[in-house]
Amino acid sequence: MNDYTDHTISAPCRRLIALLGWLGLFCAVSLPAQSNLSLAGQVYDAISGAPLPGANVQVQHTIFGAVSGEDGTFEIENLPPGAYTVIFSMIGYEPTRTSPVIITEDTPKRISAALRPAVLTGDSVIVIADRYVNGATIEGEKIILTAENIARYRGLGIAQLLHQVAGVQVESGGGGSSRAIIRIHGSRASQVLVLLDGQRLNSPQTGEVDLGEIPLEQIDRIEIIPQGNSALFGGNAFGGVVSFYTRQAKETSRAALRWQGGSSSTALGSLAGEIALSRIGLLGSYSQDYSRQNFPYTYEGSTFERENAWYRNRKAFARLSLQATRHEVNLRWSYRRGEQGLPSSFYTEMLHHNAFMESVSRSLQFRYRWLAGSPGFLEASLAYQDLKQWYNNQQDPSPTRYHSESQNGLLEGKATAHYRPVAFLETRAGVQYLKESLEQRNLLYPALSVGKKQRPVLGGFGGLELDLPVFKTFFNTLSLRSALRYESYFDHPGEWYPLLGASAVPALLPALSLSAGWARAVRYPDFNSLFWKGDARARGNPDLQPERKSLRNFGVRFRPLQPYLPALSFYYYSEKISGLIFWHRGVNGIWEPRNEDRAEKRGWDVQIEQALVPKHLSLQASYSRLEALNKSAQPNLKDKRIVFTPRHTANVSARLGVRQWQALLVYRFVSEREVVPANTGVPLVAYRLWDASLSWRHSAGKLLAEWNFAVKNITAADYELLRGYPMPGREFQISLNLEYQMPKIR
Repeated sequence: MNDYTDHTISAPCRRLIALLGWLGLFCAVSLPAQSNLSLAGQVYDAISGAPLPGANVQVQHTIFGAVSGEDGTFEIENLPPGAYTVIFSMIGYEPTRTSPVIITEDTPKRISAALRPAVLTGDSVIVIADRYVNGATIEGEKIILTAENIARYRGLGIAQLLHQVAGVQVESGGGGSSRAIIRIHGSRASQVLVLLDGQRLNSPQTGEVDLGEIPLEQIDRIEIIPQGNSALFGGNAFGGVVSFYTRQAKETSRAALRWQGGSSSTALGSLAGEIALSRIGLLGSYSQDYSRQNFPYTYEGSTFERENAWYRNRKAFARLSLQATRHEVNLRWSYRRGEQGLPSSFYTEMLHHNAFMESVSRSLQFRYRWLAGSPGFLEASLAYQDLKQWYNNQQDPSPTRYHSESQNGLLEGKATAHYRPVAFLETRAGVQYLKESLEQRNLLYPALSVGKKQRPVLGGFGGLELDLPVFKTFFNTLSLRSALRYESYFDHPGEWYPLLGASAVPALLPALSLSAGWARAVRYPDFNSLFWKGDARARGNPDLQPERKSLRNFGVRFRPLQPYLPALSFYYYSEKISGLIFWHRGVNGIWEPRNEDRAEKRGWDVQIEQALVPKHLSLQASYSRLEALNKSAQPNLKDKRIVFTPRHTANVSARLGVRQWQALLVYRFVSEREVVPANTGVPLVAYRLWDASLSWRHSAGKLLAEWNFAVKNITAADYELLRGYPMPGREFQISLNLEYQMPKIR
């Protein structure tokens, strides 16, 4: 039987963390002596001469790049002295590159580029956006949601935005900003790794992440990897990876004010500021939101009122960025304090007794990057996440009442080297240390406390992507990628987790791109599954083994030049899983987790995007088919559908934009889901939802105003995301955003 208590950091790990700290101190001291350099210019259409907004500008063999603005202009700062080739690219245009551009410390260099229309050659990144963004293909298939997408769905919320990605499902216990978790291809939320600027946020106690922990008002980009990737990301990256990236104060200084109100007494207010100096960027925000989610619902032909479903959150965020010729430092801090009532589950069968939960979370990250010139860079980071939670139901007169306190901690140190020795080869190598900790106390029944638990994880990894310069007669591009991690956790022996992949663009069909991959992934049991003993109805299992799987995937993307043809993508995946963890209810009535021998998942996603009227009317649709079956030898479980995995999921969205007005209509369908492993319980019924929003934007000089009106669940459908918890009917929401922009302070 495993014992996770009273373990300290090993000497090599202490040296690694100390090294990261000294690196950060060195770069912080050396920053003021550095100079600020820049490369600027304009990108325009070679035929019409019109400026091209959204063009990608990349300094070859470096991390430096930019995206052109509305007038086609761009600016790249902090470029070290040297000779560089600059590559210009954009969807629907032939990429072009310059002859070597000489950068000195004297004056900024200005260049311009004319792009000619052409067919996109494609790559292994799916971009759901009007603006092209490069992704790291060494990480495999990836979907990128840009700032435009986030702004477009601001009125409808983060769940509706993420739902536009095929295979993604966001579940919450109510409306507004209620606690929400993310699943990918039917996985549990604890099997999806959630990162904020590269820092993992998954709770050691549950393995999940409440999306309310993410400072959404500061998010600039979201990247979704819809398959397991332990080779580069380690444990928890079992069902996929969702990375949130906060904005950086680079181009302008600004102040922003937001107010939002709606149904169920929902109210939100936030204030954000951003200061951009020549080498320093500082941004921060503070927000509060509140809601009384006590809405009426229908159950078995009768109408009831949901009770004790209120919540209140206060969040603060700050980020400081320092940049110099060869150094970059980022320091990020976030804070959240939340309180919420805990309504009874199973509709009206149980009383809530005014139960409530309080939580306080803090996140701190220090990240340093040293730029080694054109070949690559070194990056080191040290991060800590702290989450304290209190659950209180002392007014319950029954023996099941509770009052508990828990503190989750995540300490993570990571160092990575990116190196491109030649133009067709990119390499990556690094080491990572993670310590998960939990201290849980049962304040009513101390003997049922979990106590103090710790789990260290140590891993080393490497990867490469090779663009093969051969077979040019048959392929425009042909690349191979691979990665390998060796990782050990606690006293378990270390294991290898490989990843292999390939992608190609046929010469005869340059609008078509193909990709395939294979990998092994792992997920370690969360502390609740191992040690839970908080009540008389459930207990943990310290003999649980990690969940493991091997996976295969294949992708096809078609992005034609002609605007009247749709952009299509198809993604197939197959997974064989061993040790999948299920909670089972024994003959004694006590719930306990155990490992299942075998399980299988296979499915496919289809995504289509069509510009019906360019720049004004567009349509996007996605469909996911999933078969997830338990293959254990037990007769009552063999070939049964895995719980809470819908077989069919479909999403359709239509956007209409005319001048300052924009309208968005969204439809979502989710088929029924089983609720018990033997499939003997009444499944959650299928549901269909319609949402819509209307927004108006107006700028007056440096002041930008945006008004938004949204209606969720237009048809007032009765549905469940979680078993026993009704969801709101029709909801209304109105918001106002004001932003004042100033140029960068030189």
